[in-house]
Amino acid sequence: MIEVKGGLFPPSLESIELDKELLEEISEGFEIRLKNFGREVHFYSPGFKHYEVEDFSIKTTPKFVDISITGKNCELMCDHCASKILWHMIPATTPEDLWQTANQLKEKGVEGILISGGSNKDGVVELYPFLGIMKRIKEELGILVSCHVGFVDKKLSEGLKEAKVDAVLLDVIGDKETIREVYKLPHRSVKDYEESLRLLKEYHHNIVPHVIIGLHYGQIKGEYKAIDMVAQFDPSALVLVVVMPYYGKARFQLLPPPKAEDSARVIFYARKALPKRPVVIGCARPAGPDRVKLDFYALHAGVNGITFPAEGIFTYAKSLGLKPVASPNCCSTVFLP
Repeated sequence: MIEVKGGLFPPSLESIELDKELLEEISEGFEIRLKNFGREVHFYSPGFKHYEVEDFSIKTTPKFVDISITGKNCELMCDHCASKILWHMIPATTPEDLWQTANQLKEKGVEGILISGGSNKDGVVELYPFLGIMKRIKEELGILVSCHVGFVDKKLSEGLKEAKVDAVLLDVIGDKETIREVYKLPHRSVKDYEESLRLLKEYHHNIVPHVIIGLHYGQIKGEYKAIDMVAQFDPSALVLVVVMPYYGKARFQLLPPPKAEDSARVIFYARKALPKRPVVIGCARPAGPDRVKLDFYALHAGVNGITFPAEGIFTYAKSLGLKPVASPNCCSTVFLP
């Protein structure tokens, strides 16, 4: 079992009941991360919102921001999000808007952007018209560019490579019912996600898949399958997030997210499946006591980083003998030097 140096314990966890048997089980993940990555652990606070808790904040101006090429609009309107995740992004709905926005951000000191947007009814983010501008942003402005995409075909994978994007992010789902019911894509299958990963790997992209824990209305359903599929393609990193019911439609809002313990088991599984690749906790996950508990378990399970860490977690990492590093970047850049 991991020993806490000096008895330091996050005050936010003092009244929360923890599963000691689970901690014992997932501590193997901690040893895996020490063996392969050493003691440095990253805590991220990207610039799309101000985040501050007692022991963690970043005071610099935003260095990494999100841009939506569809504004707040999404044709698909999946149950888990209903486009609300786009609302905090900067809208740039034409190539000209994207170029102008990138120049303005460069002047403000922004060093990296995530380009995303809503999906069409086939589960595709229509990035094709913007690829030329992405290349200009890379070559003329020197800004780091990552793209969060939907399904990928050969044309898009090739186009993203020509645009010189630094990383390609995509959600990966490992269950047919979840694809049909939550994502409203009855004509799609798990194999379509596998094919997208294959095409991105074929064109030598830095792939940073995302797996959403509890995506099927709070149930753990296809997450383990998704992680197994991701591991086959040796990604540059893996991002794990937890579904946030308040993002979705009315019938989804009433359903709780998975228990922190269930999410911790998925995180531990990912750590074992990708022992030599970074595994990080992304920005999307429930707030409050569940966030504190999840982040606590995640450290013990051996993650390489946590975005918007819960209060006390940054300090607690030191008590585990880790060396926390605060970063204003997106967690998907964890694989970069």
